[in-house]
Amino acid sequence: MCREIRRESFIPILFLTAKSEDADKLLGLYAGGDDYLVKPFSFSELTARIHALLRRTHQYNTVVAEQNDRTDKSPWLLHNELRIHVNANEVYLYDRKLQLTEIEYQILLLLAQHPGMIFSLRNIFEAIWETQYMSNSGNLVTVHIRNLRKKIEEDPQKPAYIRTVWGKGYQFVKIL
Repeated sequence: MCREIRRESFIPILFLTAKSEDADKLLGLYAGGDDYLVKPFSFSELTARIHALLRRTHQYNTVVAEQNDRTDKSPWLLHNELRIHVNANEVYLYDRKLQLTEIEYQILLLLAQHPGMIFSLRNIFEAIWETQYMSNSGNLVTVHIRNLRKKIEEDPQKPAYIRTVWGKGYQFVKIL
């Protein structure tokens, strides 16, 4: 049922179930569920999870609306010597085309479209992989950020574009 709903809509889906095995949880999440809550649960936890789902849905809808508003604007994001084409998956640094993986490109685009905004590991993971963040998901994001920095930064140890905000996440810094 969840897969069928996902074919038609991106409404939030929260599983409320007595099935507590990891395999059941993974099946529900990979089928398109956004969250999974096992019985028994408290009303306050249910309410908090619903609010979190609605908040993420609102943020997603806002980003989609912003992207749709860009139709009359240039397809390029320009940040000093870094140029990102938002439709053609192309990135140039000093007029040299960079070879980025799809994940690296998606992370860069997400951050660059919102300069100054801090994205947590969870924010990045859920936006790019479109699945629920798990405890080891942060390592995956960190590795992709490190590889991306090697490609876009003059000195990856002193990044000028993607800054680490300790204890919070990552931020794209627009250089004028």
